[in-house]
Amino acid sequence: MEHYFKSNIAGIPCIQINSGIESNGIVLLYHGWISSIDDYEFFGSLLSSWGYTVIIPELPYHGTRGKLNDFDKLELQKSFWKVVVQAVDEAKQIISELNDNIVAVIGNSAGGFIAGGVFANNVDIQSAIVINGSCAWVKFEEHICEQERREPWISIDRDFIRKFDPITSLECMRDRSMLLLHGTEDTTIPINSQRHFMQIIREQNMLNSVKWVEYAKVNHHITLRMLEDMKRWLLEQSDIE
Repeated sequence: MEHYFKSNIAGIPCIQINSGIESNGIVLLYHGWISSIDDYEFFGSLLSSWGYTVIIPELPYHGTRGKLNDFDKLELQKSFWKVVVQAVDEAKQIISELNDNIVAVIGNSAGGFIAGGVFANNVDIQSAIVINGSCAWVKFEEHICEQERREPWISIDRDFIRKFDPITSLECMRDRSMLLLHGTEDTTIPINSQRHFMQIIREQNMLNSVKWVEYAKVNHHITLRMLEDMKRWLLEQSDIE
């Protein structure tokens, strides 16, 4: 692919996909737990065709950075938050090295958690799209532990994830733009913690900053309708016709 290449940004392996037309800014795209940067090449190419330079960072302990047993539930419980928090922390170095116009951060599933965290903790990023993720990390951990009938805060310290939890940084998101997309039948990342986040958004009178879309009868997938809604919203945020 002429506009596609792999590079290291701030020591993090990344795929960069340049738009074939004049770029309207950079989009950071975060992949999910059982995915890799190579798996997101098509998604990134789609975004670049909309007029963006796309950077896909490799998550910690994924791809060339190490191997996790993605389907081992105990390893997931042990490593999930470590990967999410480290990726959010590393994003500051990536953003600093790029030193350019980052118009959006986008992520799906575990990448959705990361996208929300990166957006909340880096005020220069204009917008975020969170797909099948959660911006209420503490509430998600409590919900998932209840669902799996295990005690919360045994495998992870509550304060460790609160430090980067988007719901603790709402004022930093005011007057910036988020799009949250989620399937109502998601069995991997249940929708309830994201609904809790939206309840807090309403209580804080921040509905002008966050758009929330639920997709009936959709499990843990990215659908064509999601992509259509994402494109429309992203181009509106970038003032592109």
